[in-house]
Amino acid sequence: MSDMYVSTSGAPALEHPNVALLKDGYTAFAKGDMGLIRGLLADDVVHRVPGNGPLAGEYRTPAEVLGFYVRLFELSGGTFRAEPYAVMANEEYGAALVQTYAERPGRVLDGRAVDLFRIADGRITEIRTLAEDQYADDAFWS
Repeated sequence: MSDMYVSTSGAPALEHPNVALLKDGYTAFAKGDMGLIRGLLADDVVHRVPGNGPLAGEYRTPAEVLGFYVRLFELSGGTFRAEPYAVMANEEYGAALVQTYAERPGRVLDGRAVDLFRIADGRITEIRTLAEDQYADDAFWS
């Protein structure tokens, strides 16, 4: 998997278009721009969130995925952040290494996650969010 096109002409290498797509999604998420995020999601998108906490499950439509994102903000009093520090993609798959942060009364979530993506026709068709410490993640949201 590569996040760069390799140029043989000596010109600077360019990001793969799907890297830009994913970065745009994280920027929109940080701004709360659900309209832009909706435009990045395929109609048959599924976002899988493992674990045993109240947010674990499968969100199977753009409306459900966006509702999940809204719930992250609601439960954290608007403090939830997901900041990618590495983004990779090719024609079909993408991955982002993400620093997550949120606060709830008496609790702080400060961890890492990996978001895995499947992409088709310029739209995200599947997302899997994998927390580095699933137990801590479940405890925070419970």
